[in-house]
Amino acid sequence: MTNLLGQSLGRYHILERLGEGGMATVYKAYDTRLETDVAVKVIRTDELSPKALGRALKRFEREAKALARLTHANIVKVTDFGEYEGRPYLVMEYLPGGTLKQRLAGGPMPWREAIRLLLPIARALDYAHRQGMIHRDVKPSNILITEDGDPLLTDFGIAKILDEEATVDLTGTSAAVGTPEYMAPEQATSKSVDARADIYSLGIVLYEILTGRKPFVADTPMAVLIKQATEPLPRPTQFTRDLPPRLEQALLKALAKNPDDRYQSMGELATALEGMNEAKAVRPVPGISSSGKAEAPKEQRSAPPRPASVKAERLAAAEEKTAGLAGSKQPRDGFRWSRWIPIGALVLLLGAALSIGNGLLGLGKQGIGPLGGLATSTVTQTLTPTKTLTPTLTLTPTLTHTATPTPYPAEITDSKGIQMALVPAGEFTMGSDSYDDEKPVHQVYLDAFYMDVYEVTNAAYKTCVDAGRCTPPHRTGSSTRSSYYGNSQFDNYPVINVDWNQANAYCEWRGAQLPTEAQWEKAARGTDGRIYPWGDTPPTCSLANFYAGKYCVGDTWKAGSSESGKSPYGIYDLAGNVREWVADWYDSSYYSTSPSNSPQGPASGQSRAVRGGSWNYYGYGIRSAYRDWVVPSYSFNGLGFRCALSP
Repeated sequence: MTNLLGQSLGRYHILERLGEGGMATVYKAYDTRLETDVAVKVIRTDELSPKALGRALKRFEREAKALARLTHANIVKVTDFGEYEGRPYLVMEYLPGGTLKQRLAGGPMPWREAIRLLLPIARALDYAHRQGMIHRDVKPSNILITEDGDPLLTDFGIAKILDEEATVDLTGTSAAVGTPEYMAPEQATSKSVDARADIYSLGIVLYEILTGRKPFVADTPMAVLIKQATEPLPRPTQFTRDLPPRLEQALLKALAKNPDDRYQSMGELATALEGMNEAKAVRPVPGISSSGKAEAPKEQRSAPPRPASVKAERLAAAEEKTAGLAGSKQPRDGFRWSRWIPIGALVLLLGAALSIGNGLLGLGKQGIGPLGGLATSTVTQTLTPTKTLTPTLTLTPTLTHTATPTPYPAEITDSKGIQMALVPAGEFTMGSDSYDDEKPVHQVYLDAFYMDVYEVTNAAYKTCVDAGRCTPPHRTGSSTRSSYYGNSQFDNYPVINVDWNQANAYCEWRGAQLPTEAQWEKAARGTDGRIYPWGDTPPTCSLANFYAGKYCVGDTWKAGSSESGKSPYGIYDLAGNVREWVADWYDSSYYSTSPSNSPQGPASGQSRAVRGGSWNYYGYGIRSAYRDWVVPSYSFNGLGFRCALSP
């Protein structure tokens, strides 16, 4: 194919070649009219006869207009098309972030991260299928990654433009009709494929992301196609052993040889993957659909309404566990016999003193039982002047931590002028029964600590940068704002695009530290085991900035925007807005061995824990008990942090 560098295709001046494949060559170009960079994809027509070329060019115009009508956040937008010396070309937005193929050079991804990356692509394909468009060439090189880490699908319908006129022998190259390693078996034998071919191709991509390898490889394209059609799928758990059984089953279904045995729509596959990432949960969070949209409770989807009284709440604990709520296997902090029994013993001592001094042996029968929570008949039998009550004090050691008032103020301003709120010493319920890595529910004691009232803002972080103690964020834009960090308009918005080391350096500069997972969770949910910082009410856009089937904002909002969404300690945005780095290494099974006193997380690991969900995260992920992780070097537009301080 002729090199077009330095030439102009109408108003598009070719600057550099970005890549080349069997079907097209992609160039970076400058739009002289709009004065912006674009990507120009020039379609290969080398293999077409003059007669076939004429038909292909007519079909190209029809398909290009259809592509331009596709409007989806995860589909690269086609903005123009044309023809240059008999070669058709498409003009698209320029995205400098690279491709999924380049990302895979670093090896396989954790399964939840893989699902998060491909779910938007599955939804984009579902949208296109409903518009009557089939991709036919879904593969990692056609999935672009923006600088902010968002996936976008490109090359919709390019294969269709040429495949009906292609004269290419599959024993040589199959580029005109697809890529053999990702093609559904029926694509090699039939031109009338439907959307289920894209389901197969996306399944291959997911398989490769999870295992670091393609399931079928061979020396020639035809040999690959034969394997696709005849050989059984190698089980992905042969290569990645920690995959959940449900995820492996979903892959087996998506990659069935017969289209009738696969998911019958991309929407079905997307829903299955979405449920996989939501868990491990027995059922979805009440009031939130599988797409993250708030909805009215249904008997088969959620638990009965939570009882209004504390007594009724305790009686419903078992039902809450079955419904997948963030309930506890132990009584809530507000009602534990280990606290009431010693109090009853003290009252017995008082009653004994009064009885001996005044000869009023009936006093215990009339009033001590209700105060101590003990049966009155027991009191009257043991409360006699001739017997000592010393043995009743043997329960005292059950009070591991005494609830003594702290001398600390409820709120402080630290040395850098940052407002912090006190989280008092004491126990709280950590974890939930909803997800494997949130189990078991357990009691944790923490000393008092202070937590930033607001997520660290752009202005606060810039102060550290200006002092020479912090490095600037990796990117200065946000999801919808090209100028975000350093723009005074967004000074009071959370800083984003910082990795773990940057967040840790900032907190150290302040004489503080990143909070532990335990500190973060207690600050978010308090001591009453609530699901969200504000309570158990399902999230709405007035309570948190998250994705509820549609975006509440579609980007960050100003720190502290929801007064009603703050935690029991007056701390804002612990649900949604941005996910937050914490100090701990992540281990999915850590709760089963973690200490009950001030847990600090595993001693080592590969990923750091993050908490709180974000503006582009579903409702299930903004629960206070929800745990997530990313590698320490990662940064993106939905991840920030806050600091903690020991008095």
